[in-house]
Amino acid sequence: MYAAYAGAAYTISNSWNCKNECEHPGTEGTEVLYNWDTQHVTSNGYIARNPDKKLIIVAFRGSAETGDWVESFMANPVQWPSTISGSIVVRGFLDGYLVSSEDVLQNTVDLAAKYPDHNIVAVGHSLGGARASMFVADFSINYPRLVSRVQLYTYGQAKVGNDVFADYMDNLSAPMYRVVNKGDIAPHLPMVSNMVHFGTEIWLTANGQSTVCKKGDYSKCSESLPAMAYNFQDHSTYPGL
Repeated sequence: MYAAYAGAAYTISNSWNCKNECEHPGTEGTEVLYNWDTQHVTSNGYIARNPDKKLIIVAFRGSAETGDWVESFMANPVQWPSTISGSIVVRGFLDGYLVSSEDVLQNTVDLAAKYPDHNIVAVGHSLGGARASMFVADFSINYPRLVSRVQLYTYGQAKVGNDVFADYMDNLSAPMYRVVNKGDIAPHLPMVSNMVHFGTEIWLTANGQSTVCKKGDYSKCSESLPAMAYNFQDHSTYPGL
């Protein structure tokens, strides 16, 4: 279900009426309540409500164009958030998050107040997963009382920040899951030693099985593959997207 919400960010605007993802079991009755689409720094997504599942979904669109990849990995790392000393993140991810963050945060907290029995689920594929992660970090800093209601599900997410950022995320009480499809190259980017992952990895292997790895055990999941096995095809074939 969460993959469907991540995938829908590529196509929907102001209503839940897309093909495939919007027909996924469990998403029936979803209402799109807010969407954004900025151009000078590409950023797209939506906020929706699933009344049956009691969810507020915050979905960030992924890398639909080659330009998004250039934006993501060619930019220099930058210190963020300012409240976490030593935290460094990829600027290409951050620029696209910040351009819409104020409205996304405000709309989310307003809905959280309106629906106090709803959990807040941030989702995204690829670039969208990185920005969904930044949203969770930002939301937890600004609204710490709501962290217990937050969850994060990403698909093909690249490394967002350094070990300080990752440690902050891992120390939150929010459940966080990163799905990696086979030899998808994106989760191994950027290929620099100071950028690391956080959360629980769910690796979908080539034999149709899945392996779950906590932090400290990532070498038993997708990192166990040789670099020659990394590819772009697996990045665009996530089940449910």
